[in-house]
Amino acid sequence: MTQVSIIGLGAMGAALAACLLENDYEVTVWNRSREKAVPLVAAGATLAASAEDAIAASPITIVCIKNHLETFRLLEPIKDVWQGKTICDLSTGDSVDADRLVSFLQSNGADYMIGIINAYPSGIGKDSTTIITVAVEETWTRHAGVIKTLGGRSTYIGTEPSALTALFAALFTTRQGFMFGMIYGALVCEKAGVPLQVFSDQIPVSIEMNNNYYKTFAATVPDANYDNPEASMATYAAALDDALSTFKSNGTPAELPQLFCDMVHKAMKDGLAEKQLTALVQHMLK
Repeated sequence: MTQVSIIGLGAMGAALAACLLENDYEVTVWNRSREKAVPLVAAGATLAASAEDAIAASPITIVCIKNHLETFRLLEPIKDVWQGKTICDLSTGDSVDADRLVSFLQSNGADYMIGIINAYPSGIGKDSTTIITVAVEETWTRHAGVIKTLGGRSTYIGTEPSALTALFAALFTTRQGFMFGMIYGALVCEKAGVPLQVFSDQIPVSIEMNNNYYKTFAATVPDANYDNPEASMATYAAALDDALSTFKSNGTPAELPQLFCDMVHKAMKDGLAEKQLTALVQHMLK
């Protein structure tokens, strides 16, 4: 018996399998397209004849395919291999499909882990990489070593898939907020005749400021402590208004800065002008 099976050998699945082999795990692999397994078999992996055989070969099977629904469809026809097995699905998907997968596994006597990989394939195996999982705590404890080999900062956040999908949405929105900010920044620079290389060269300065934004967020939001800001919401509102005015005056699409301004002015109207900007979290939940 091998220690870990990997189902799905796309870029991410192959990276997971390669990392485990490099760390001296005995690994079984399976993929619909067998040719994707060739380099891994050459590196020491065992090729299973089917997904069912891959599951039977190891105590834990990591699935990394398109989404939770596809995982469910792949696993549903499989019979009689589930007792004592753990399926760790690192595919993407929503909480409805994740819940259905968990229900299927539990009804067949298998343990579940559902996870999200907060990295590109090139980050697998690094100490800074996080794989965030939900599972029964005993299941996490039993297999944490495997998961932390794949990502050194990996963590367990409870039993509910809905918590995981919410966290994925939150982290994805955080990253995309920065990306869309750069896109809108390029638009206003282009309209004003600012060379986009000049704009691009200045972005690292903003990245440094983002570290300060994170520190403010971490110091205020978890404890809902929004008093005594270094820069109040009213201060941010003035700067946001100036930015929005610039977008509009040179004819640049302004949906994103308009959204920012609308959110801040609504909160100030409700009495939060002298609070931290992060008080928007509490205000928007009302």
